[in-house]
Amino acid sequence: MSEADWRDVVRGLKASIDPDRRRLVKSIVREVAGDALPVRLARKRLLLMTVDALKGRPALVAVDGNDVVVVVGLEDLIDLVMEPPPTLGEVMERARQGGVPRDRRQGR
Repeated sequence: MSEADWRDVVRGLKASIDPDRRRLVKSIVREVAGDALPVRLARKRLLLMTVDALKGRPALVAVDGNDVVVVVGLEDLIDLVMEPPPTLGEVMERARQGGVPRDRRQGR
């Protein structure tokens, strides 16, 4: 899944009635972000993690075993929370264009 596609998939799950959508969102974020880094290692890579987050690739930090923190860009978070899910027409148009979604940050 590309770094841009994951946001549209998560936004689409907001409107879904799938009872398993929480697990699906976790799975998508984990797939895009990769393995969670332990806090000690994350501290060493914080600059790189934040730059990647601003480019649309979230990062995970493991805290106390099973607890995980997500480092995500503010614009991505706002898009995920505030933007409505893509319409069927938008999804079909992106599929026709090779699956490359438009960059939501352009024109802002």
